[in-house]
Amino acid sequence: MGDFPDPLRGRWGITKATSIADTKSSLVYRVERHDAPGAIVKILKPSGMNELPGMAFLEWRQGSGAVRLIDRYRHACLVEDAGDQLLRDYHRQFGDAKATDIVLDVLVELHATSPDAPPAELVPLRHHFSSLFDKVQLQTDPVLADTLHWAAALADELLRRQTDIRPLHGDLHHDNIIGGGLRGWLAIDPQGLIGDPAYDVANVFGNPLGAASDILNPARVKTLARRFSAAIGCSETKILRYATAHAGLSICWSLDHSGSADAQENIAERLAFAGIVRRILEESGA
Repeated sequence: MGDFPDPLRGRWGITKATSIADTKSSLVYRVERHDAPGAIVKILKPSGMNELPGMAFLEWRQGSGAVRLIDRYRHACLVEDAGDQLLRDYHRQFGDAKATDIVLDVLVELHATSPDAPPAELVPLRHHFSSLFDKVQLQTDPVLADTLHWAAALADELLRRQTDIRPLHGDLHHDNIIGGGLRGWLAIDPQGLIGDPAYDVANVFGNPLGAASDILNPARVKTLARRFSAAIGCSETKILRYATAHAGLSICWSLDHSGSADAQENIAERLAFAGIVRRILEESGA
């Protein structure tokens, strides 16, 4: 069991714990339990406390579209094991259209109505965008400044005109949808936001990782906008604007780690994506 905490081992009847991830924000284990199905344990580190709203979202969702929260203790949670197949790998094998089918199926379940009131811990969407609003005034690089000012303006207008405000996963993409378990494809690792549902597909446009040929394909961008707008019940323009606003936000997050190659790659890709969307919107007169 190594360094697995004794209080959690006793509380959840864990007989074996295998580390499957050690990130800057959390420790994740696949566990076996006495007289109970296997599960996943996620323990937040001090730098990961911003993920607590995501735990609240899982608790509220009660397994609809997402992994079921079995128990929550302080900054640790025990959730069902969704399996070991990433949608990113499925995308690589079967293509974007079929992967998007799965995203849409999961989205419908995530956005299904609940008889329970949303948890108080959920983060308002405007607060989620604070990094973009803070950094846009500090950027001196003309290319970055132009894109970030545009993204921030879009975000501000969208956030002032939110409709159908509801709990959101907040980080839906191909690495956060997992299959292979008993209940099919399920979302994991929500941010736990509350706001306009059109934002919940924004991150899909920039994923999966390593698929730049898809991400920067204008035809794919238009197809996703069409499919997501039909599913959510809003205009394609709104979907594309949220996707661009999120691209700007993602750039700002990467600027905090600008010394890494991954961060520089993300910045370049998000800039190129924003340029594609700007042209699509200009051509449509939006």
